[in-house]
Amino acid sequence: MRGYKNFDATPHPGDLRHLVEIGYTENTINENGYPVPKDVVVCRVWASAIDAGNQSYRAADAKNTEAVANFTIRYRSDIRPGMWVKFRDMKWHISTLGEYGFSRAYLGLKASISEGVSG
Repeated sequence: MRGYKNFDATPHPGDLRHLVEIGYTENTINENGYPVPKDVVVCRVWASAIDAGNQSYRAADAKNTEAVANFTIRYRSDIRPGMWVKFRDMKWHISTLGEYGFSRAYLGLKASISEGVSG
């Protein structure tokens, strides 16, 4: 995630105007022994969303596009990297957490979404 916009100064409470879901995906085993992904929602919270940049690159003969966003929520101790944020019906994967001044008032989530096109 190098080269993307970092978290800004302490946010204003009025900036938290997007209702998002934060959760994780766990695999359960069905009766045939195959894993079945199941989404578990940890919380629904108000968040701010700021575009942190995007890039396009080619790898393995596929064009990949990655978009990165910074989400800010009220501080919660149960959020971890590897979870996802559902924002505008798309799952953004959380890669980095950041606190604002280590005061446990707000929590910054750096999340990305990738799409690949073969050809």
